[in-house]
Amino acid sequence: MNKIINKIVSVFSVLVLSVVCLAVFPVNLSGNSVGEAEMDMETAAEMMAARFNEERAKLGLYPLYMVPYLNDVADIRAHDVVTCWSEDHKRPDGTKVDSLIDTDIVDYSRMFEILARGSFDIDAVMDAWKNSSAHWASIIDKNATHMGISVVFDPDSERKWYWAAVIVNMEKGMTLPEQKMPLADAVIPTYCGDVDGDGQIDSFDLVLLNKYINNKVYFNEAQVAAADIFADGSITQADADFLRKYILGKYDKLPITIDMLVN
Repeated sequence: MNKIINKIVSVFSVLVLSVVCLAVFPVNLSGNSVGEAEMDMETAAEMMAARFNEERAKLGLYPLYMVPYLNDVADIRAHDVVTCWSEDHKRPDGTKVDSLIDTDIVDYSRMFEILARGSFDIDAVMDAWKNSSAHWASIIDKNATHMGISVVFDPDSERKWYWAAVIVNMEKGMTLPEQKMPLADAVIPTYCGDVDGDGQIDSFDLVLLNKYINNKVYFNEAQVAAADIFADGSITQADADFLRKYILGKYDKLPITIDMLVN
């Protein structure tokens, strides 16, 4: 995975009946477009959510729950900024971002929204947010409890990729419908070659690996490691070729090493 940067603005507003600090920080990214391939956006959003919690864990902070309702809110915002990247962070119709959240569903005391555009690379977007003190403060807010994340691809737009993350603070112990820890249901390969995580190495893994190489699916870090059949740190068509030969019985173990090729 890769790297990038740029641009910050913050907005604060007050919501009726409760004081709400709304911080909105857009970041412009450039390059790293994956093209017009079909991508698993939900998986990518969940991977980003997991990255948030990884960074929080390093600082001894509680992880954030991912919530479908907040994912939907983030998705609305990600679609908003495709055509309306507003410096005052209002929605295309002029309403405030916090108006999207029904406080009867999410009774929050504080809300943050962070935005980014121009890349699908999770590490690149995360690094952009980490390199901005405002974004970083939102991600590692010690009182934050829940989040929603979305990424949108629009091939006809200028920046192609658009991210939105919504983070809220609620009273400790409060739960939201369907909240879960991101990647709780993630694919976890058993060993090298088992990219679909079913404990076997077969043609299904080969099909999935070829889709990944052609930017048709997204792999988490464990899948990327399992897909590195040649153990050279990169995933290429050579890995798919070696996996195919393993399935056909030409090799009896994975990963493939230089010694195996020589002998």
